[in-house]
Amino acid sequence: MAHSSIDRMISSLAERRANRRAALAGGLAGTLSLTGLDRALAQDATPEAGDAAYPMFLFVQLAEGGTWTQSADDPEIYELTLSGIGSQTAYFSDRPERIVGTTDTVKFLDMLGFTPINPPNAAAVVHTPDGERDVLVIELFDPVYTRTFGDDATNALTYRARILDAYHGDNLDSWYDEVDDPEFPSEFDQVTLFIDDCPDVTSCVYAGVPRDGVLNKGAVPGGPYRGCPDFELGVCYACGSSWYEMAALCNATYPACNDNCWALGG
Repeated sequence: MAHSSIDRMISSLAERRANRRAALAGGLAGTLSLTGLDRALAQDATPEAGDAAYPMFLFVQLAEGGTWTQSADDPEIYELTLSGIGSQTAYFSDRPERIVGTTDTVKFLDMLGFTPINPPNAAAVVHTPDGERDVLVIELFDPVYTRTFGDDATNALTYRARILDAYHGDNLDSWYDEVDDPEFPSEFDQVTLFIDDCPDVTSCVYAGVPRDGVLNKGAVPGGPYRGCPDFELGVCYACGSSWYEMAALCNATYPACNDNCWALGG
């Protein structure tokens, strides 16, 4: 299958027990030979998170190629299409935990939500056909994941995206510092996509309703809460609380939910 080599690269990350910089250097830069990537990785190690009990995560998607095109309906919106993407998304935590693993890409897309209201930030590191490397820091939303089957089976993932004029955070600082070329290539041969952690948990909404912000029942009491991933359930929940506890808090606060409320980010 066309995506099997990408899946093997992703799986190799799950077998490594290293901090974020070593995981990037050993599992991604070495495998994909991204020109100049070592310069970013050689920067000072990421500081430990403020609360060591709840590590910060970065998610990584690898693809064999892709395109970057302006949306026909909005000049400020673009489409990032990743072709030959693996069926697994890798993740790793900051030190001292050094948690490394993989999760199904479909489950990952559901977990982070990728809504236009509060989309995750990402850094796309690409190889162009002429051998150059480029970096773009963006917001990602409205993903569409497609699979084909048979002898020529492939996976593709298209995000809608906005370019970040300024990045406020910790996870992608080293990549934002790398951005020095406003002209991002329209086609590229290889891409490594680094995606930020779960959003803060802020909103109570009806379960099963599209997370478009229109049907929000209100704010989670006492929030916002920093979001942490639950890889078993495939959801982001408030760090230090279970997903069930946060849902119970929403239902107790908003009786109109009829015990059918969830707590979500954004």
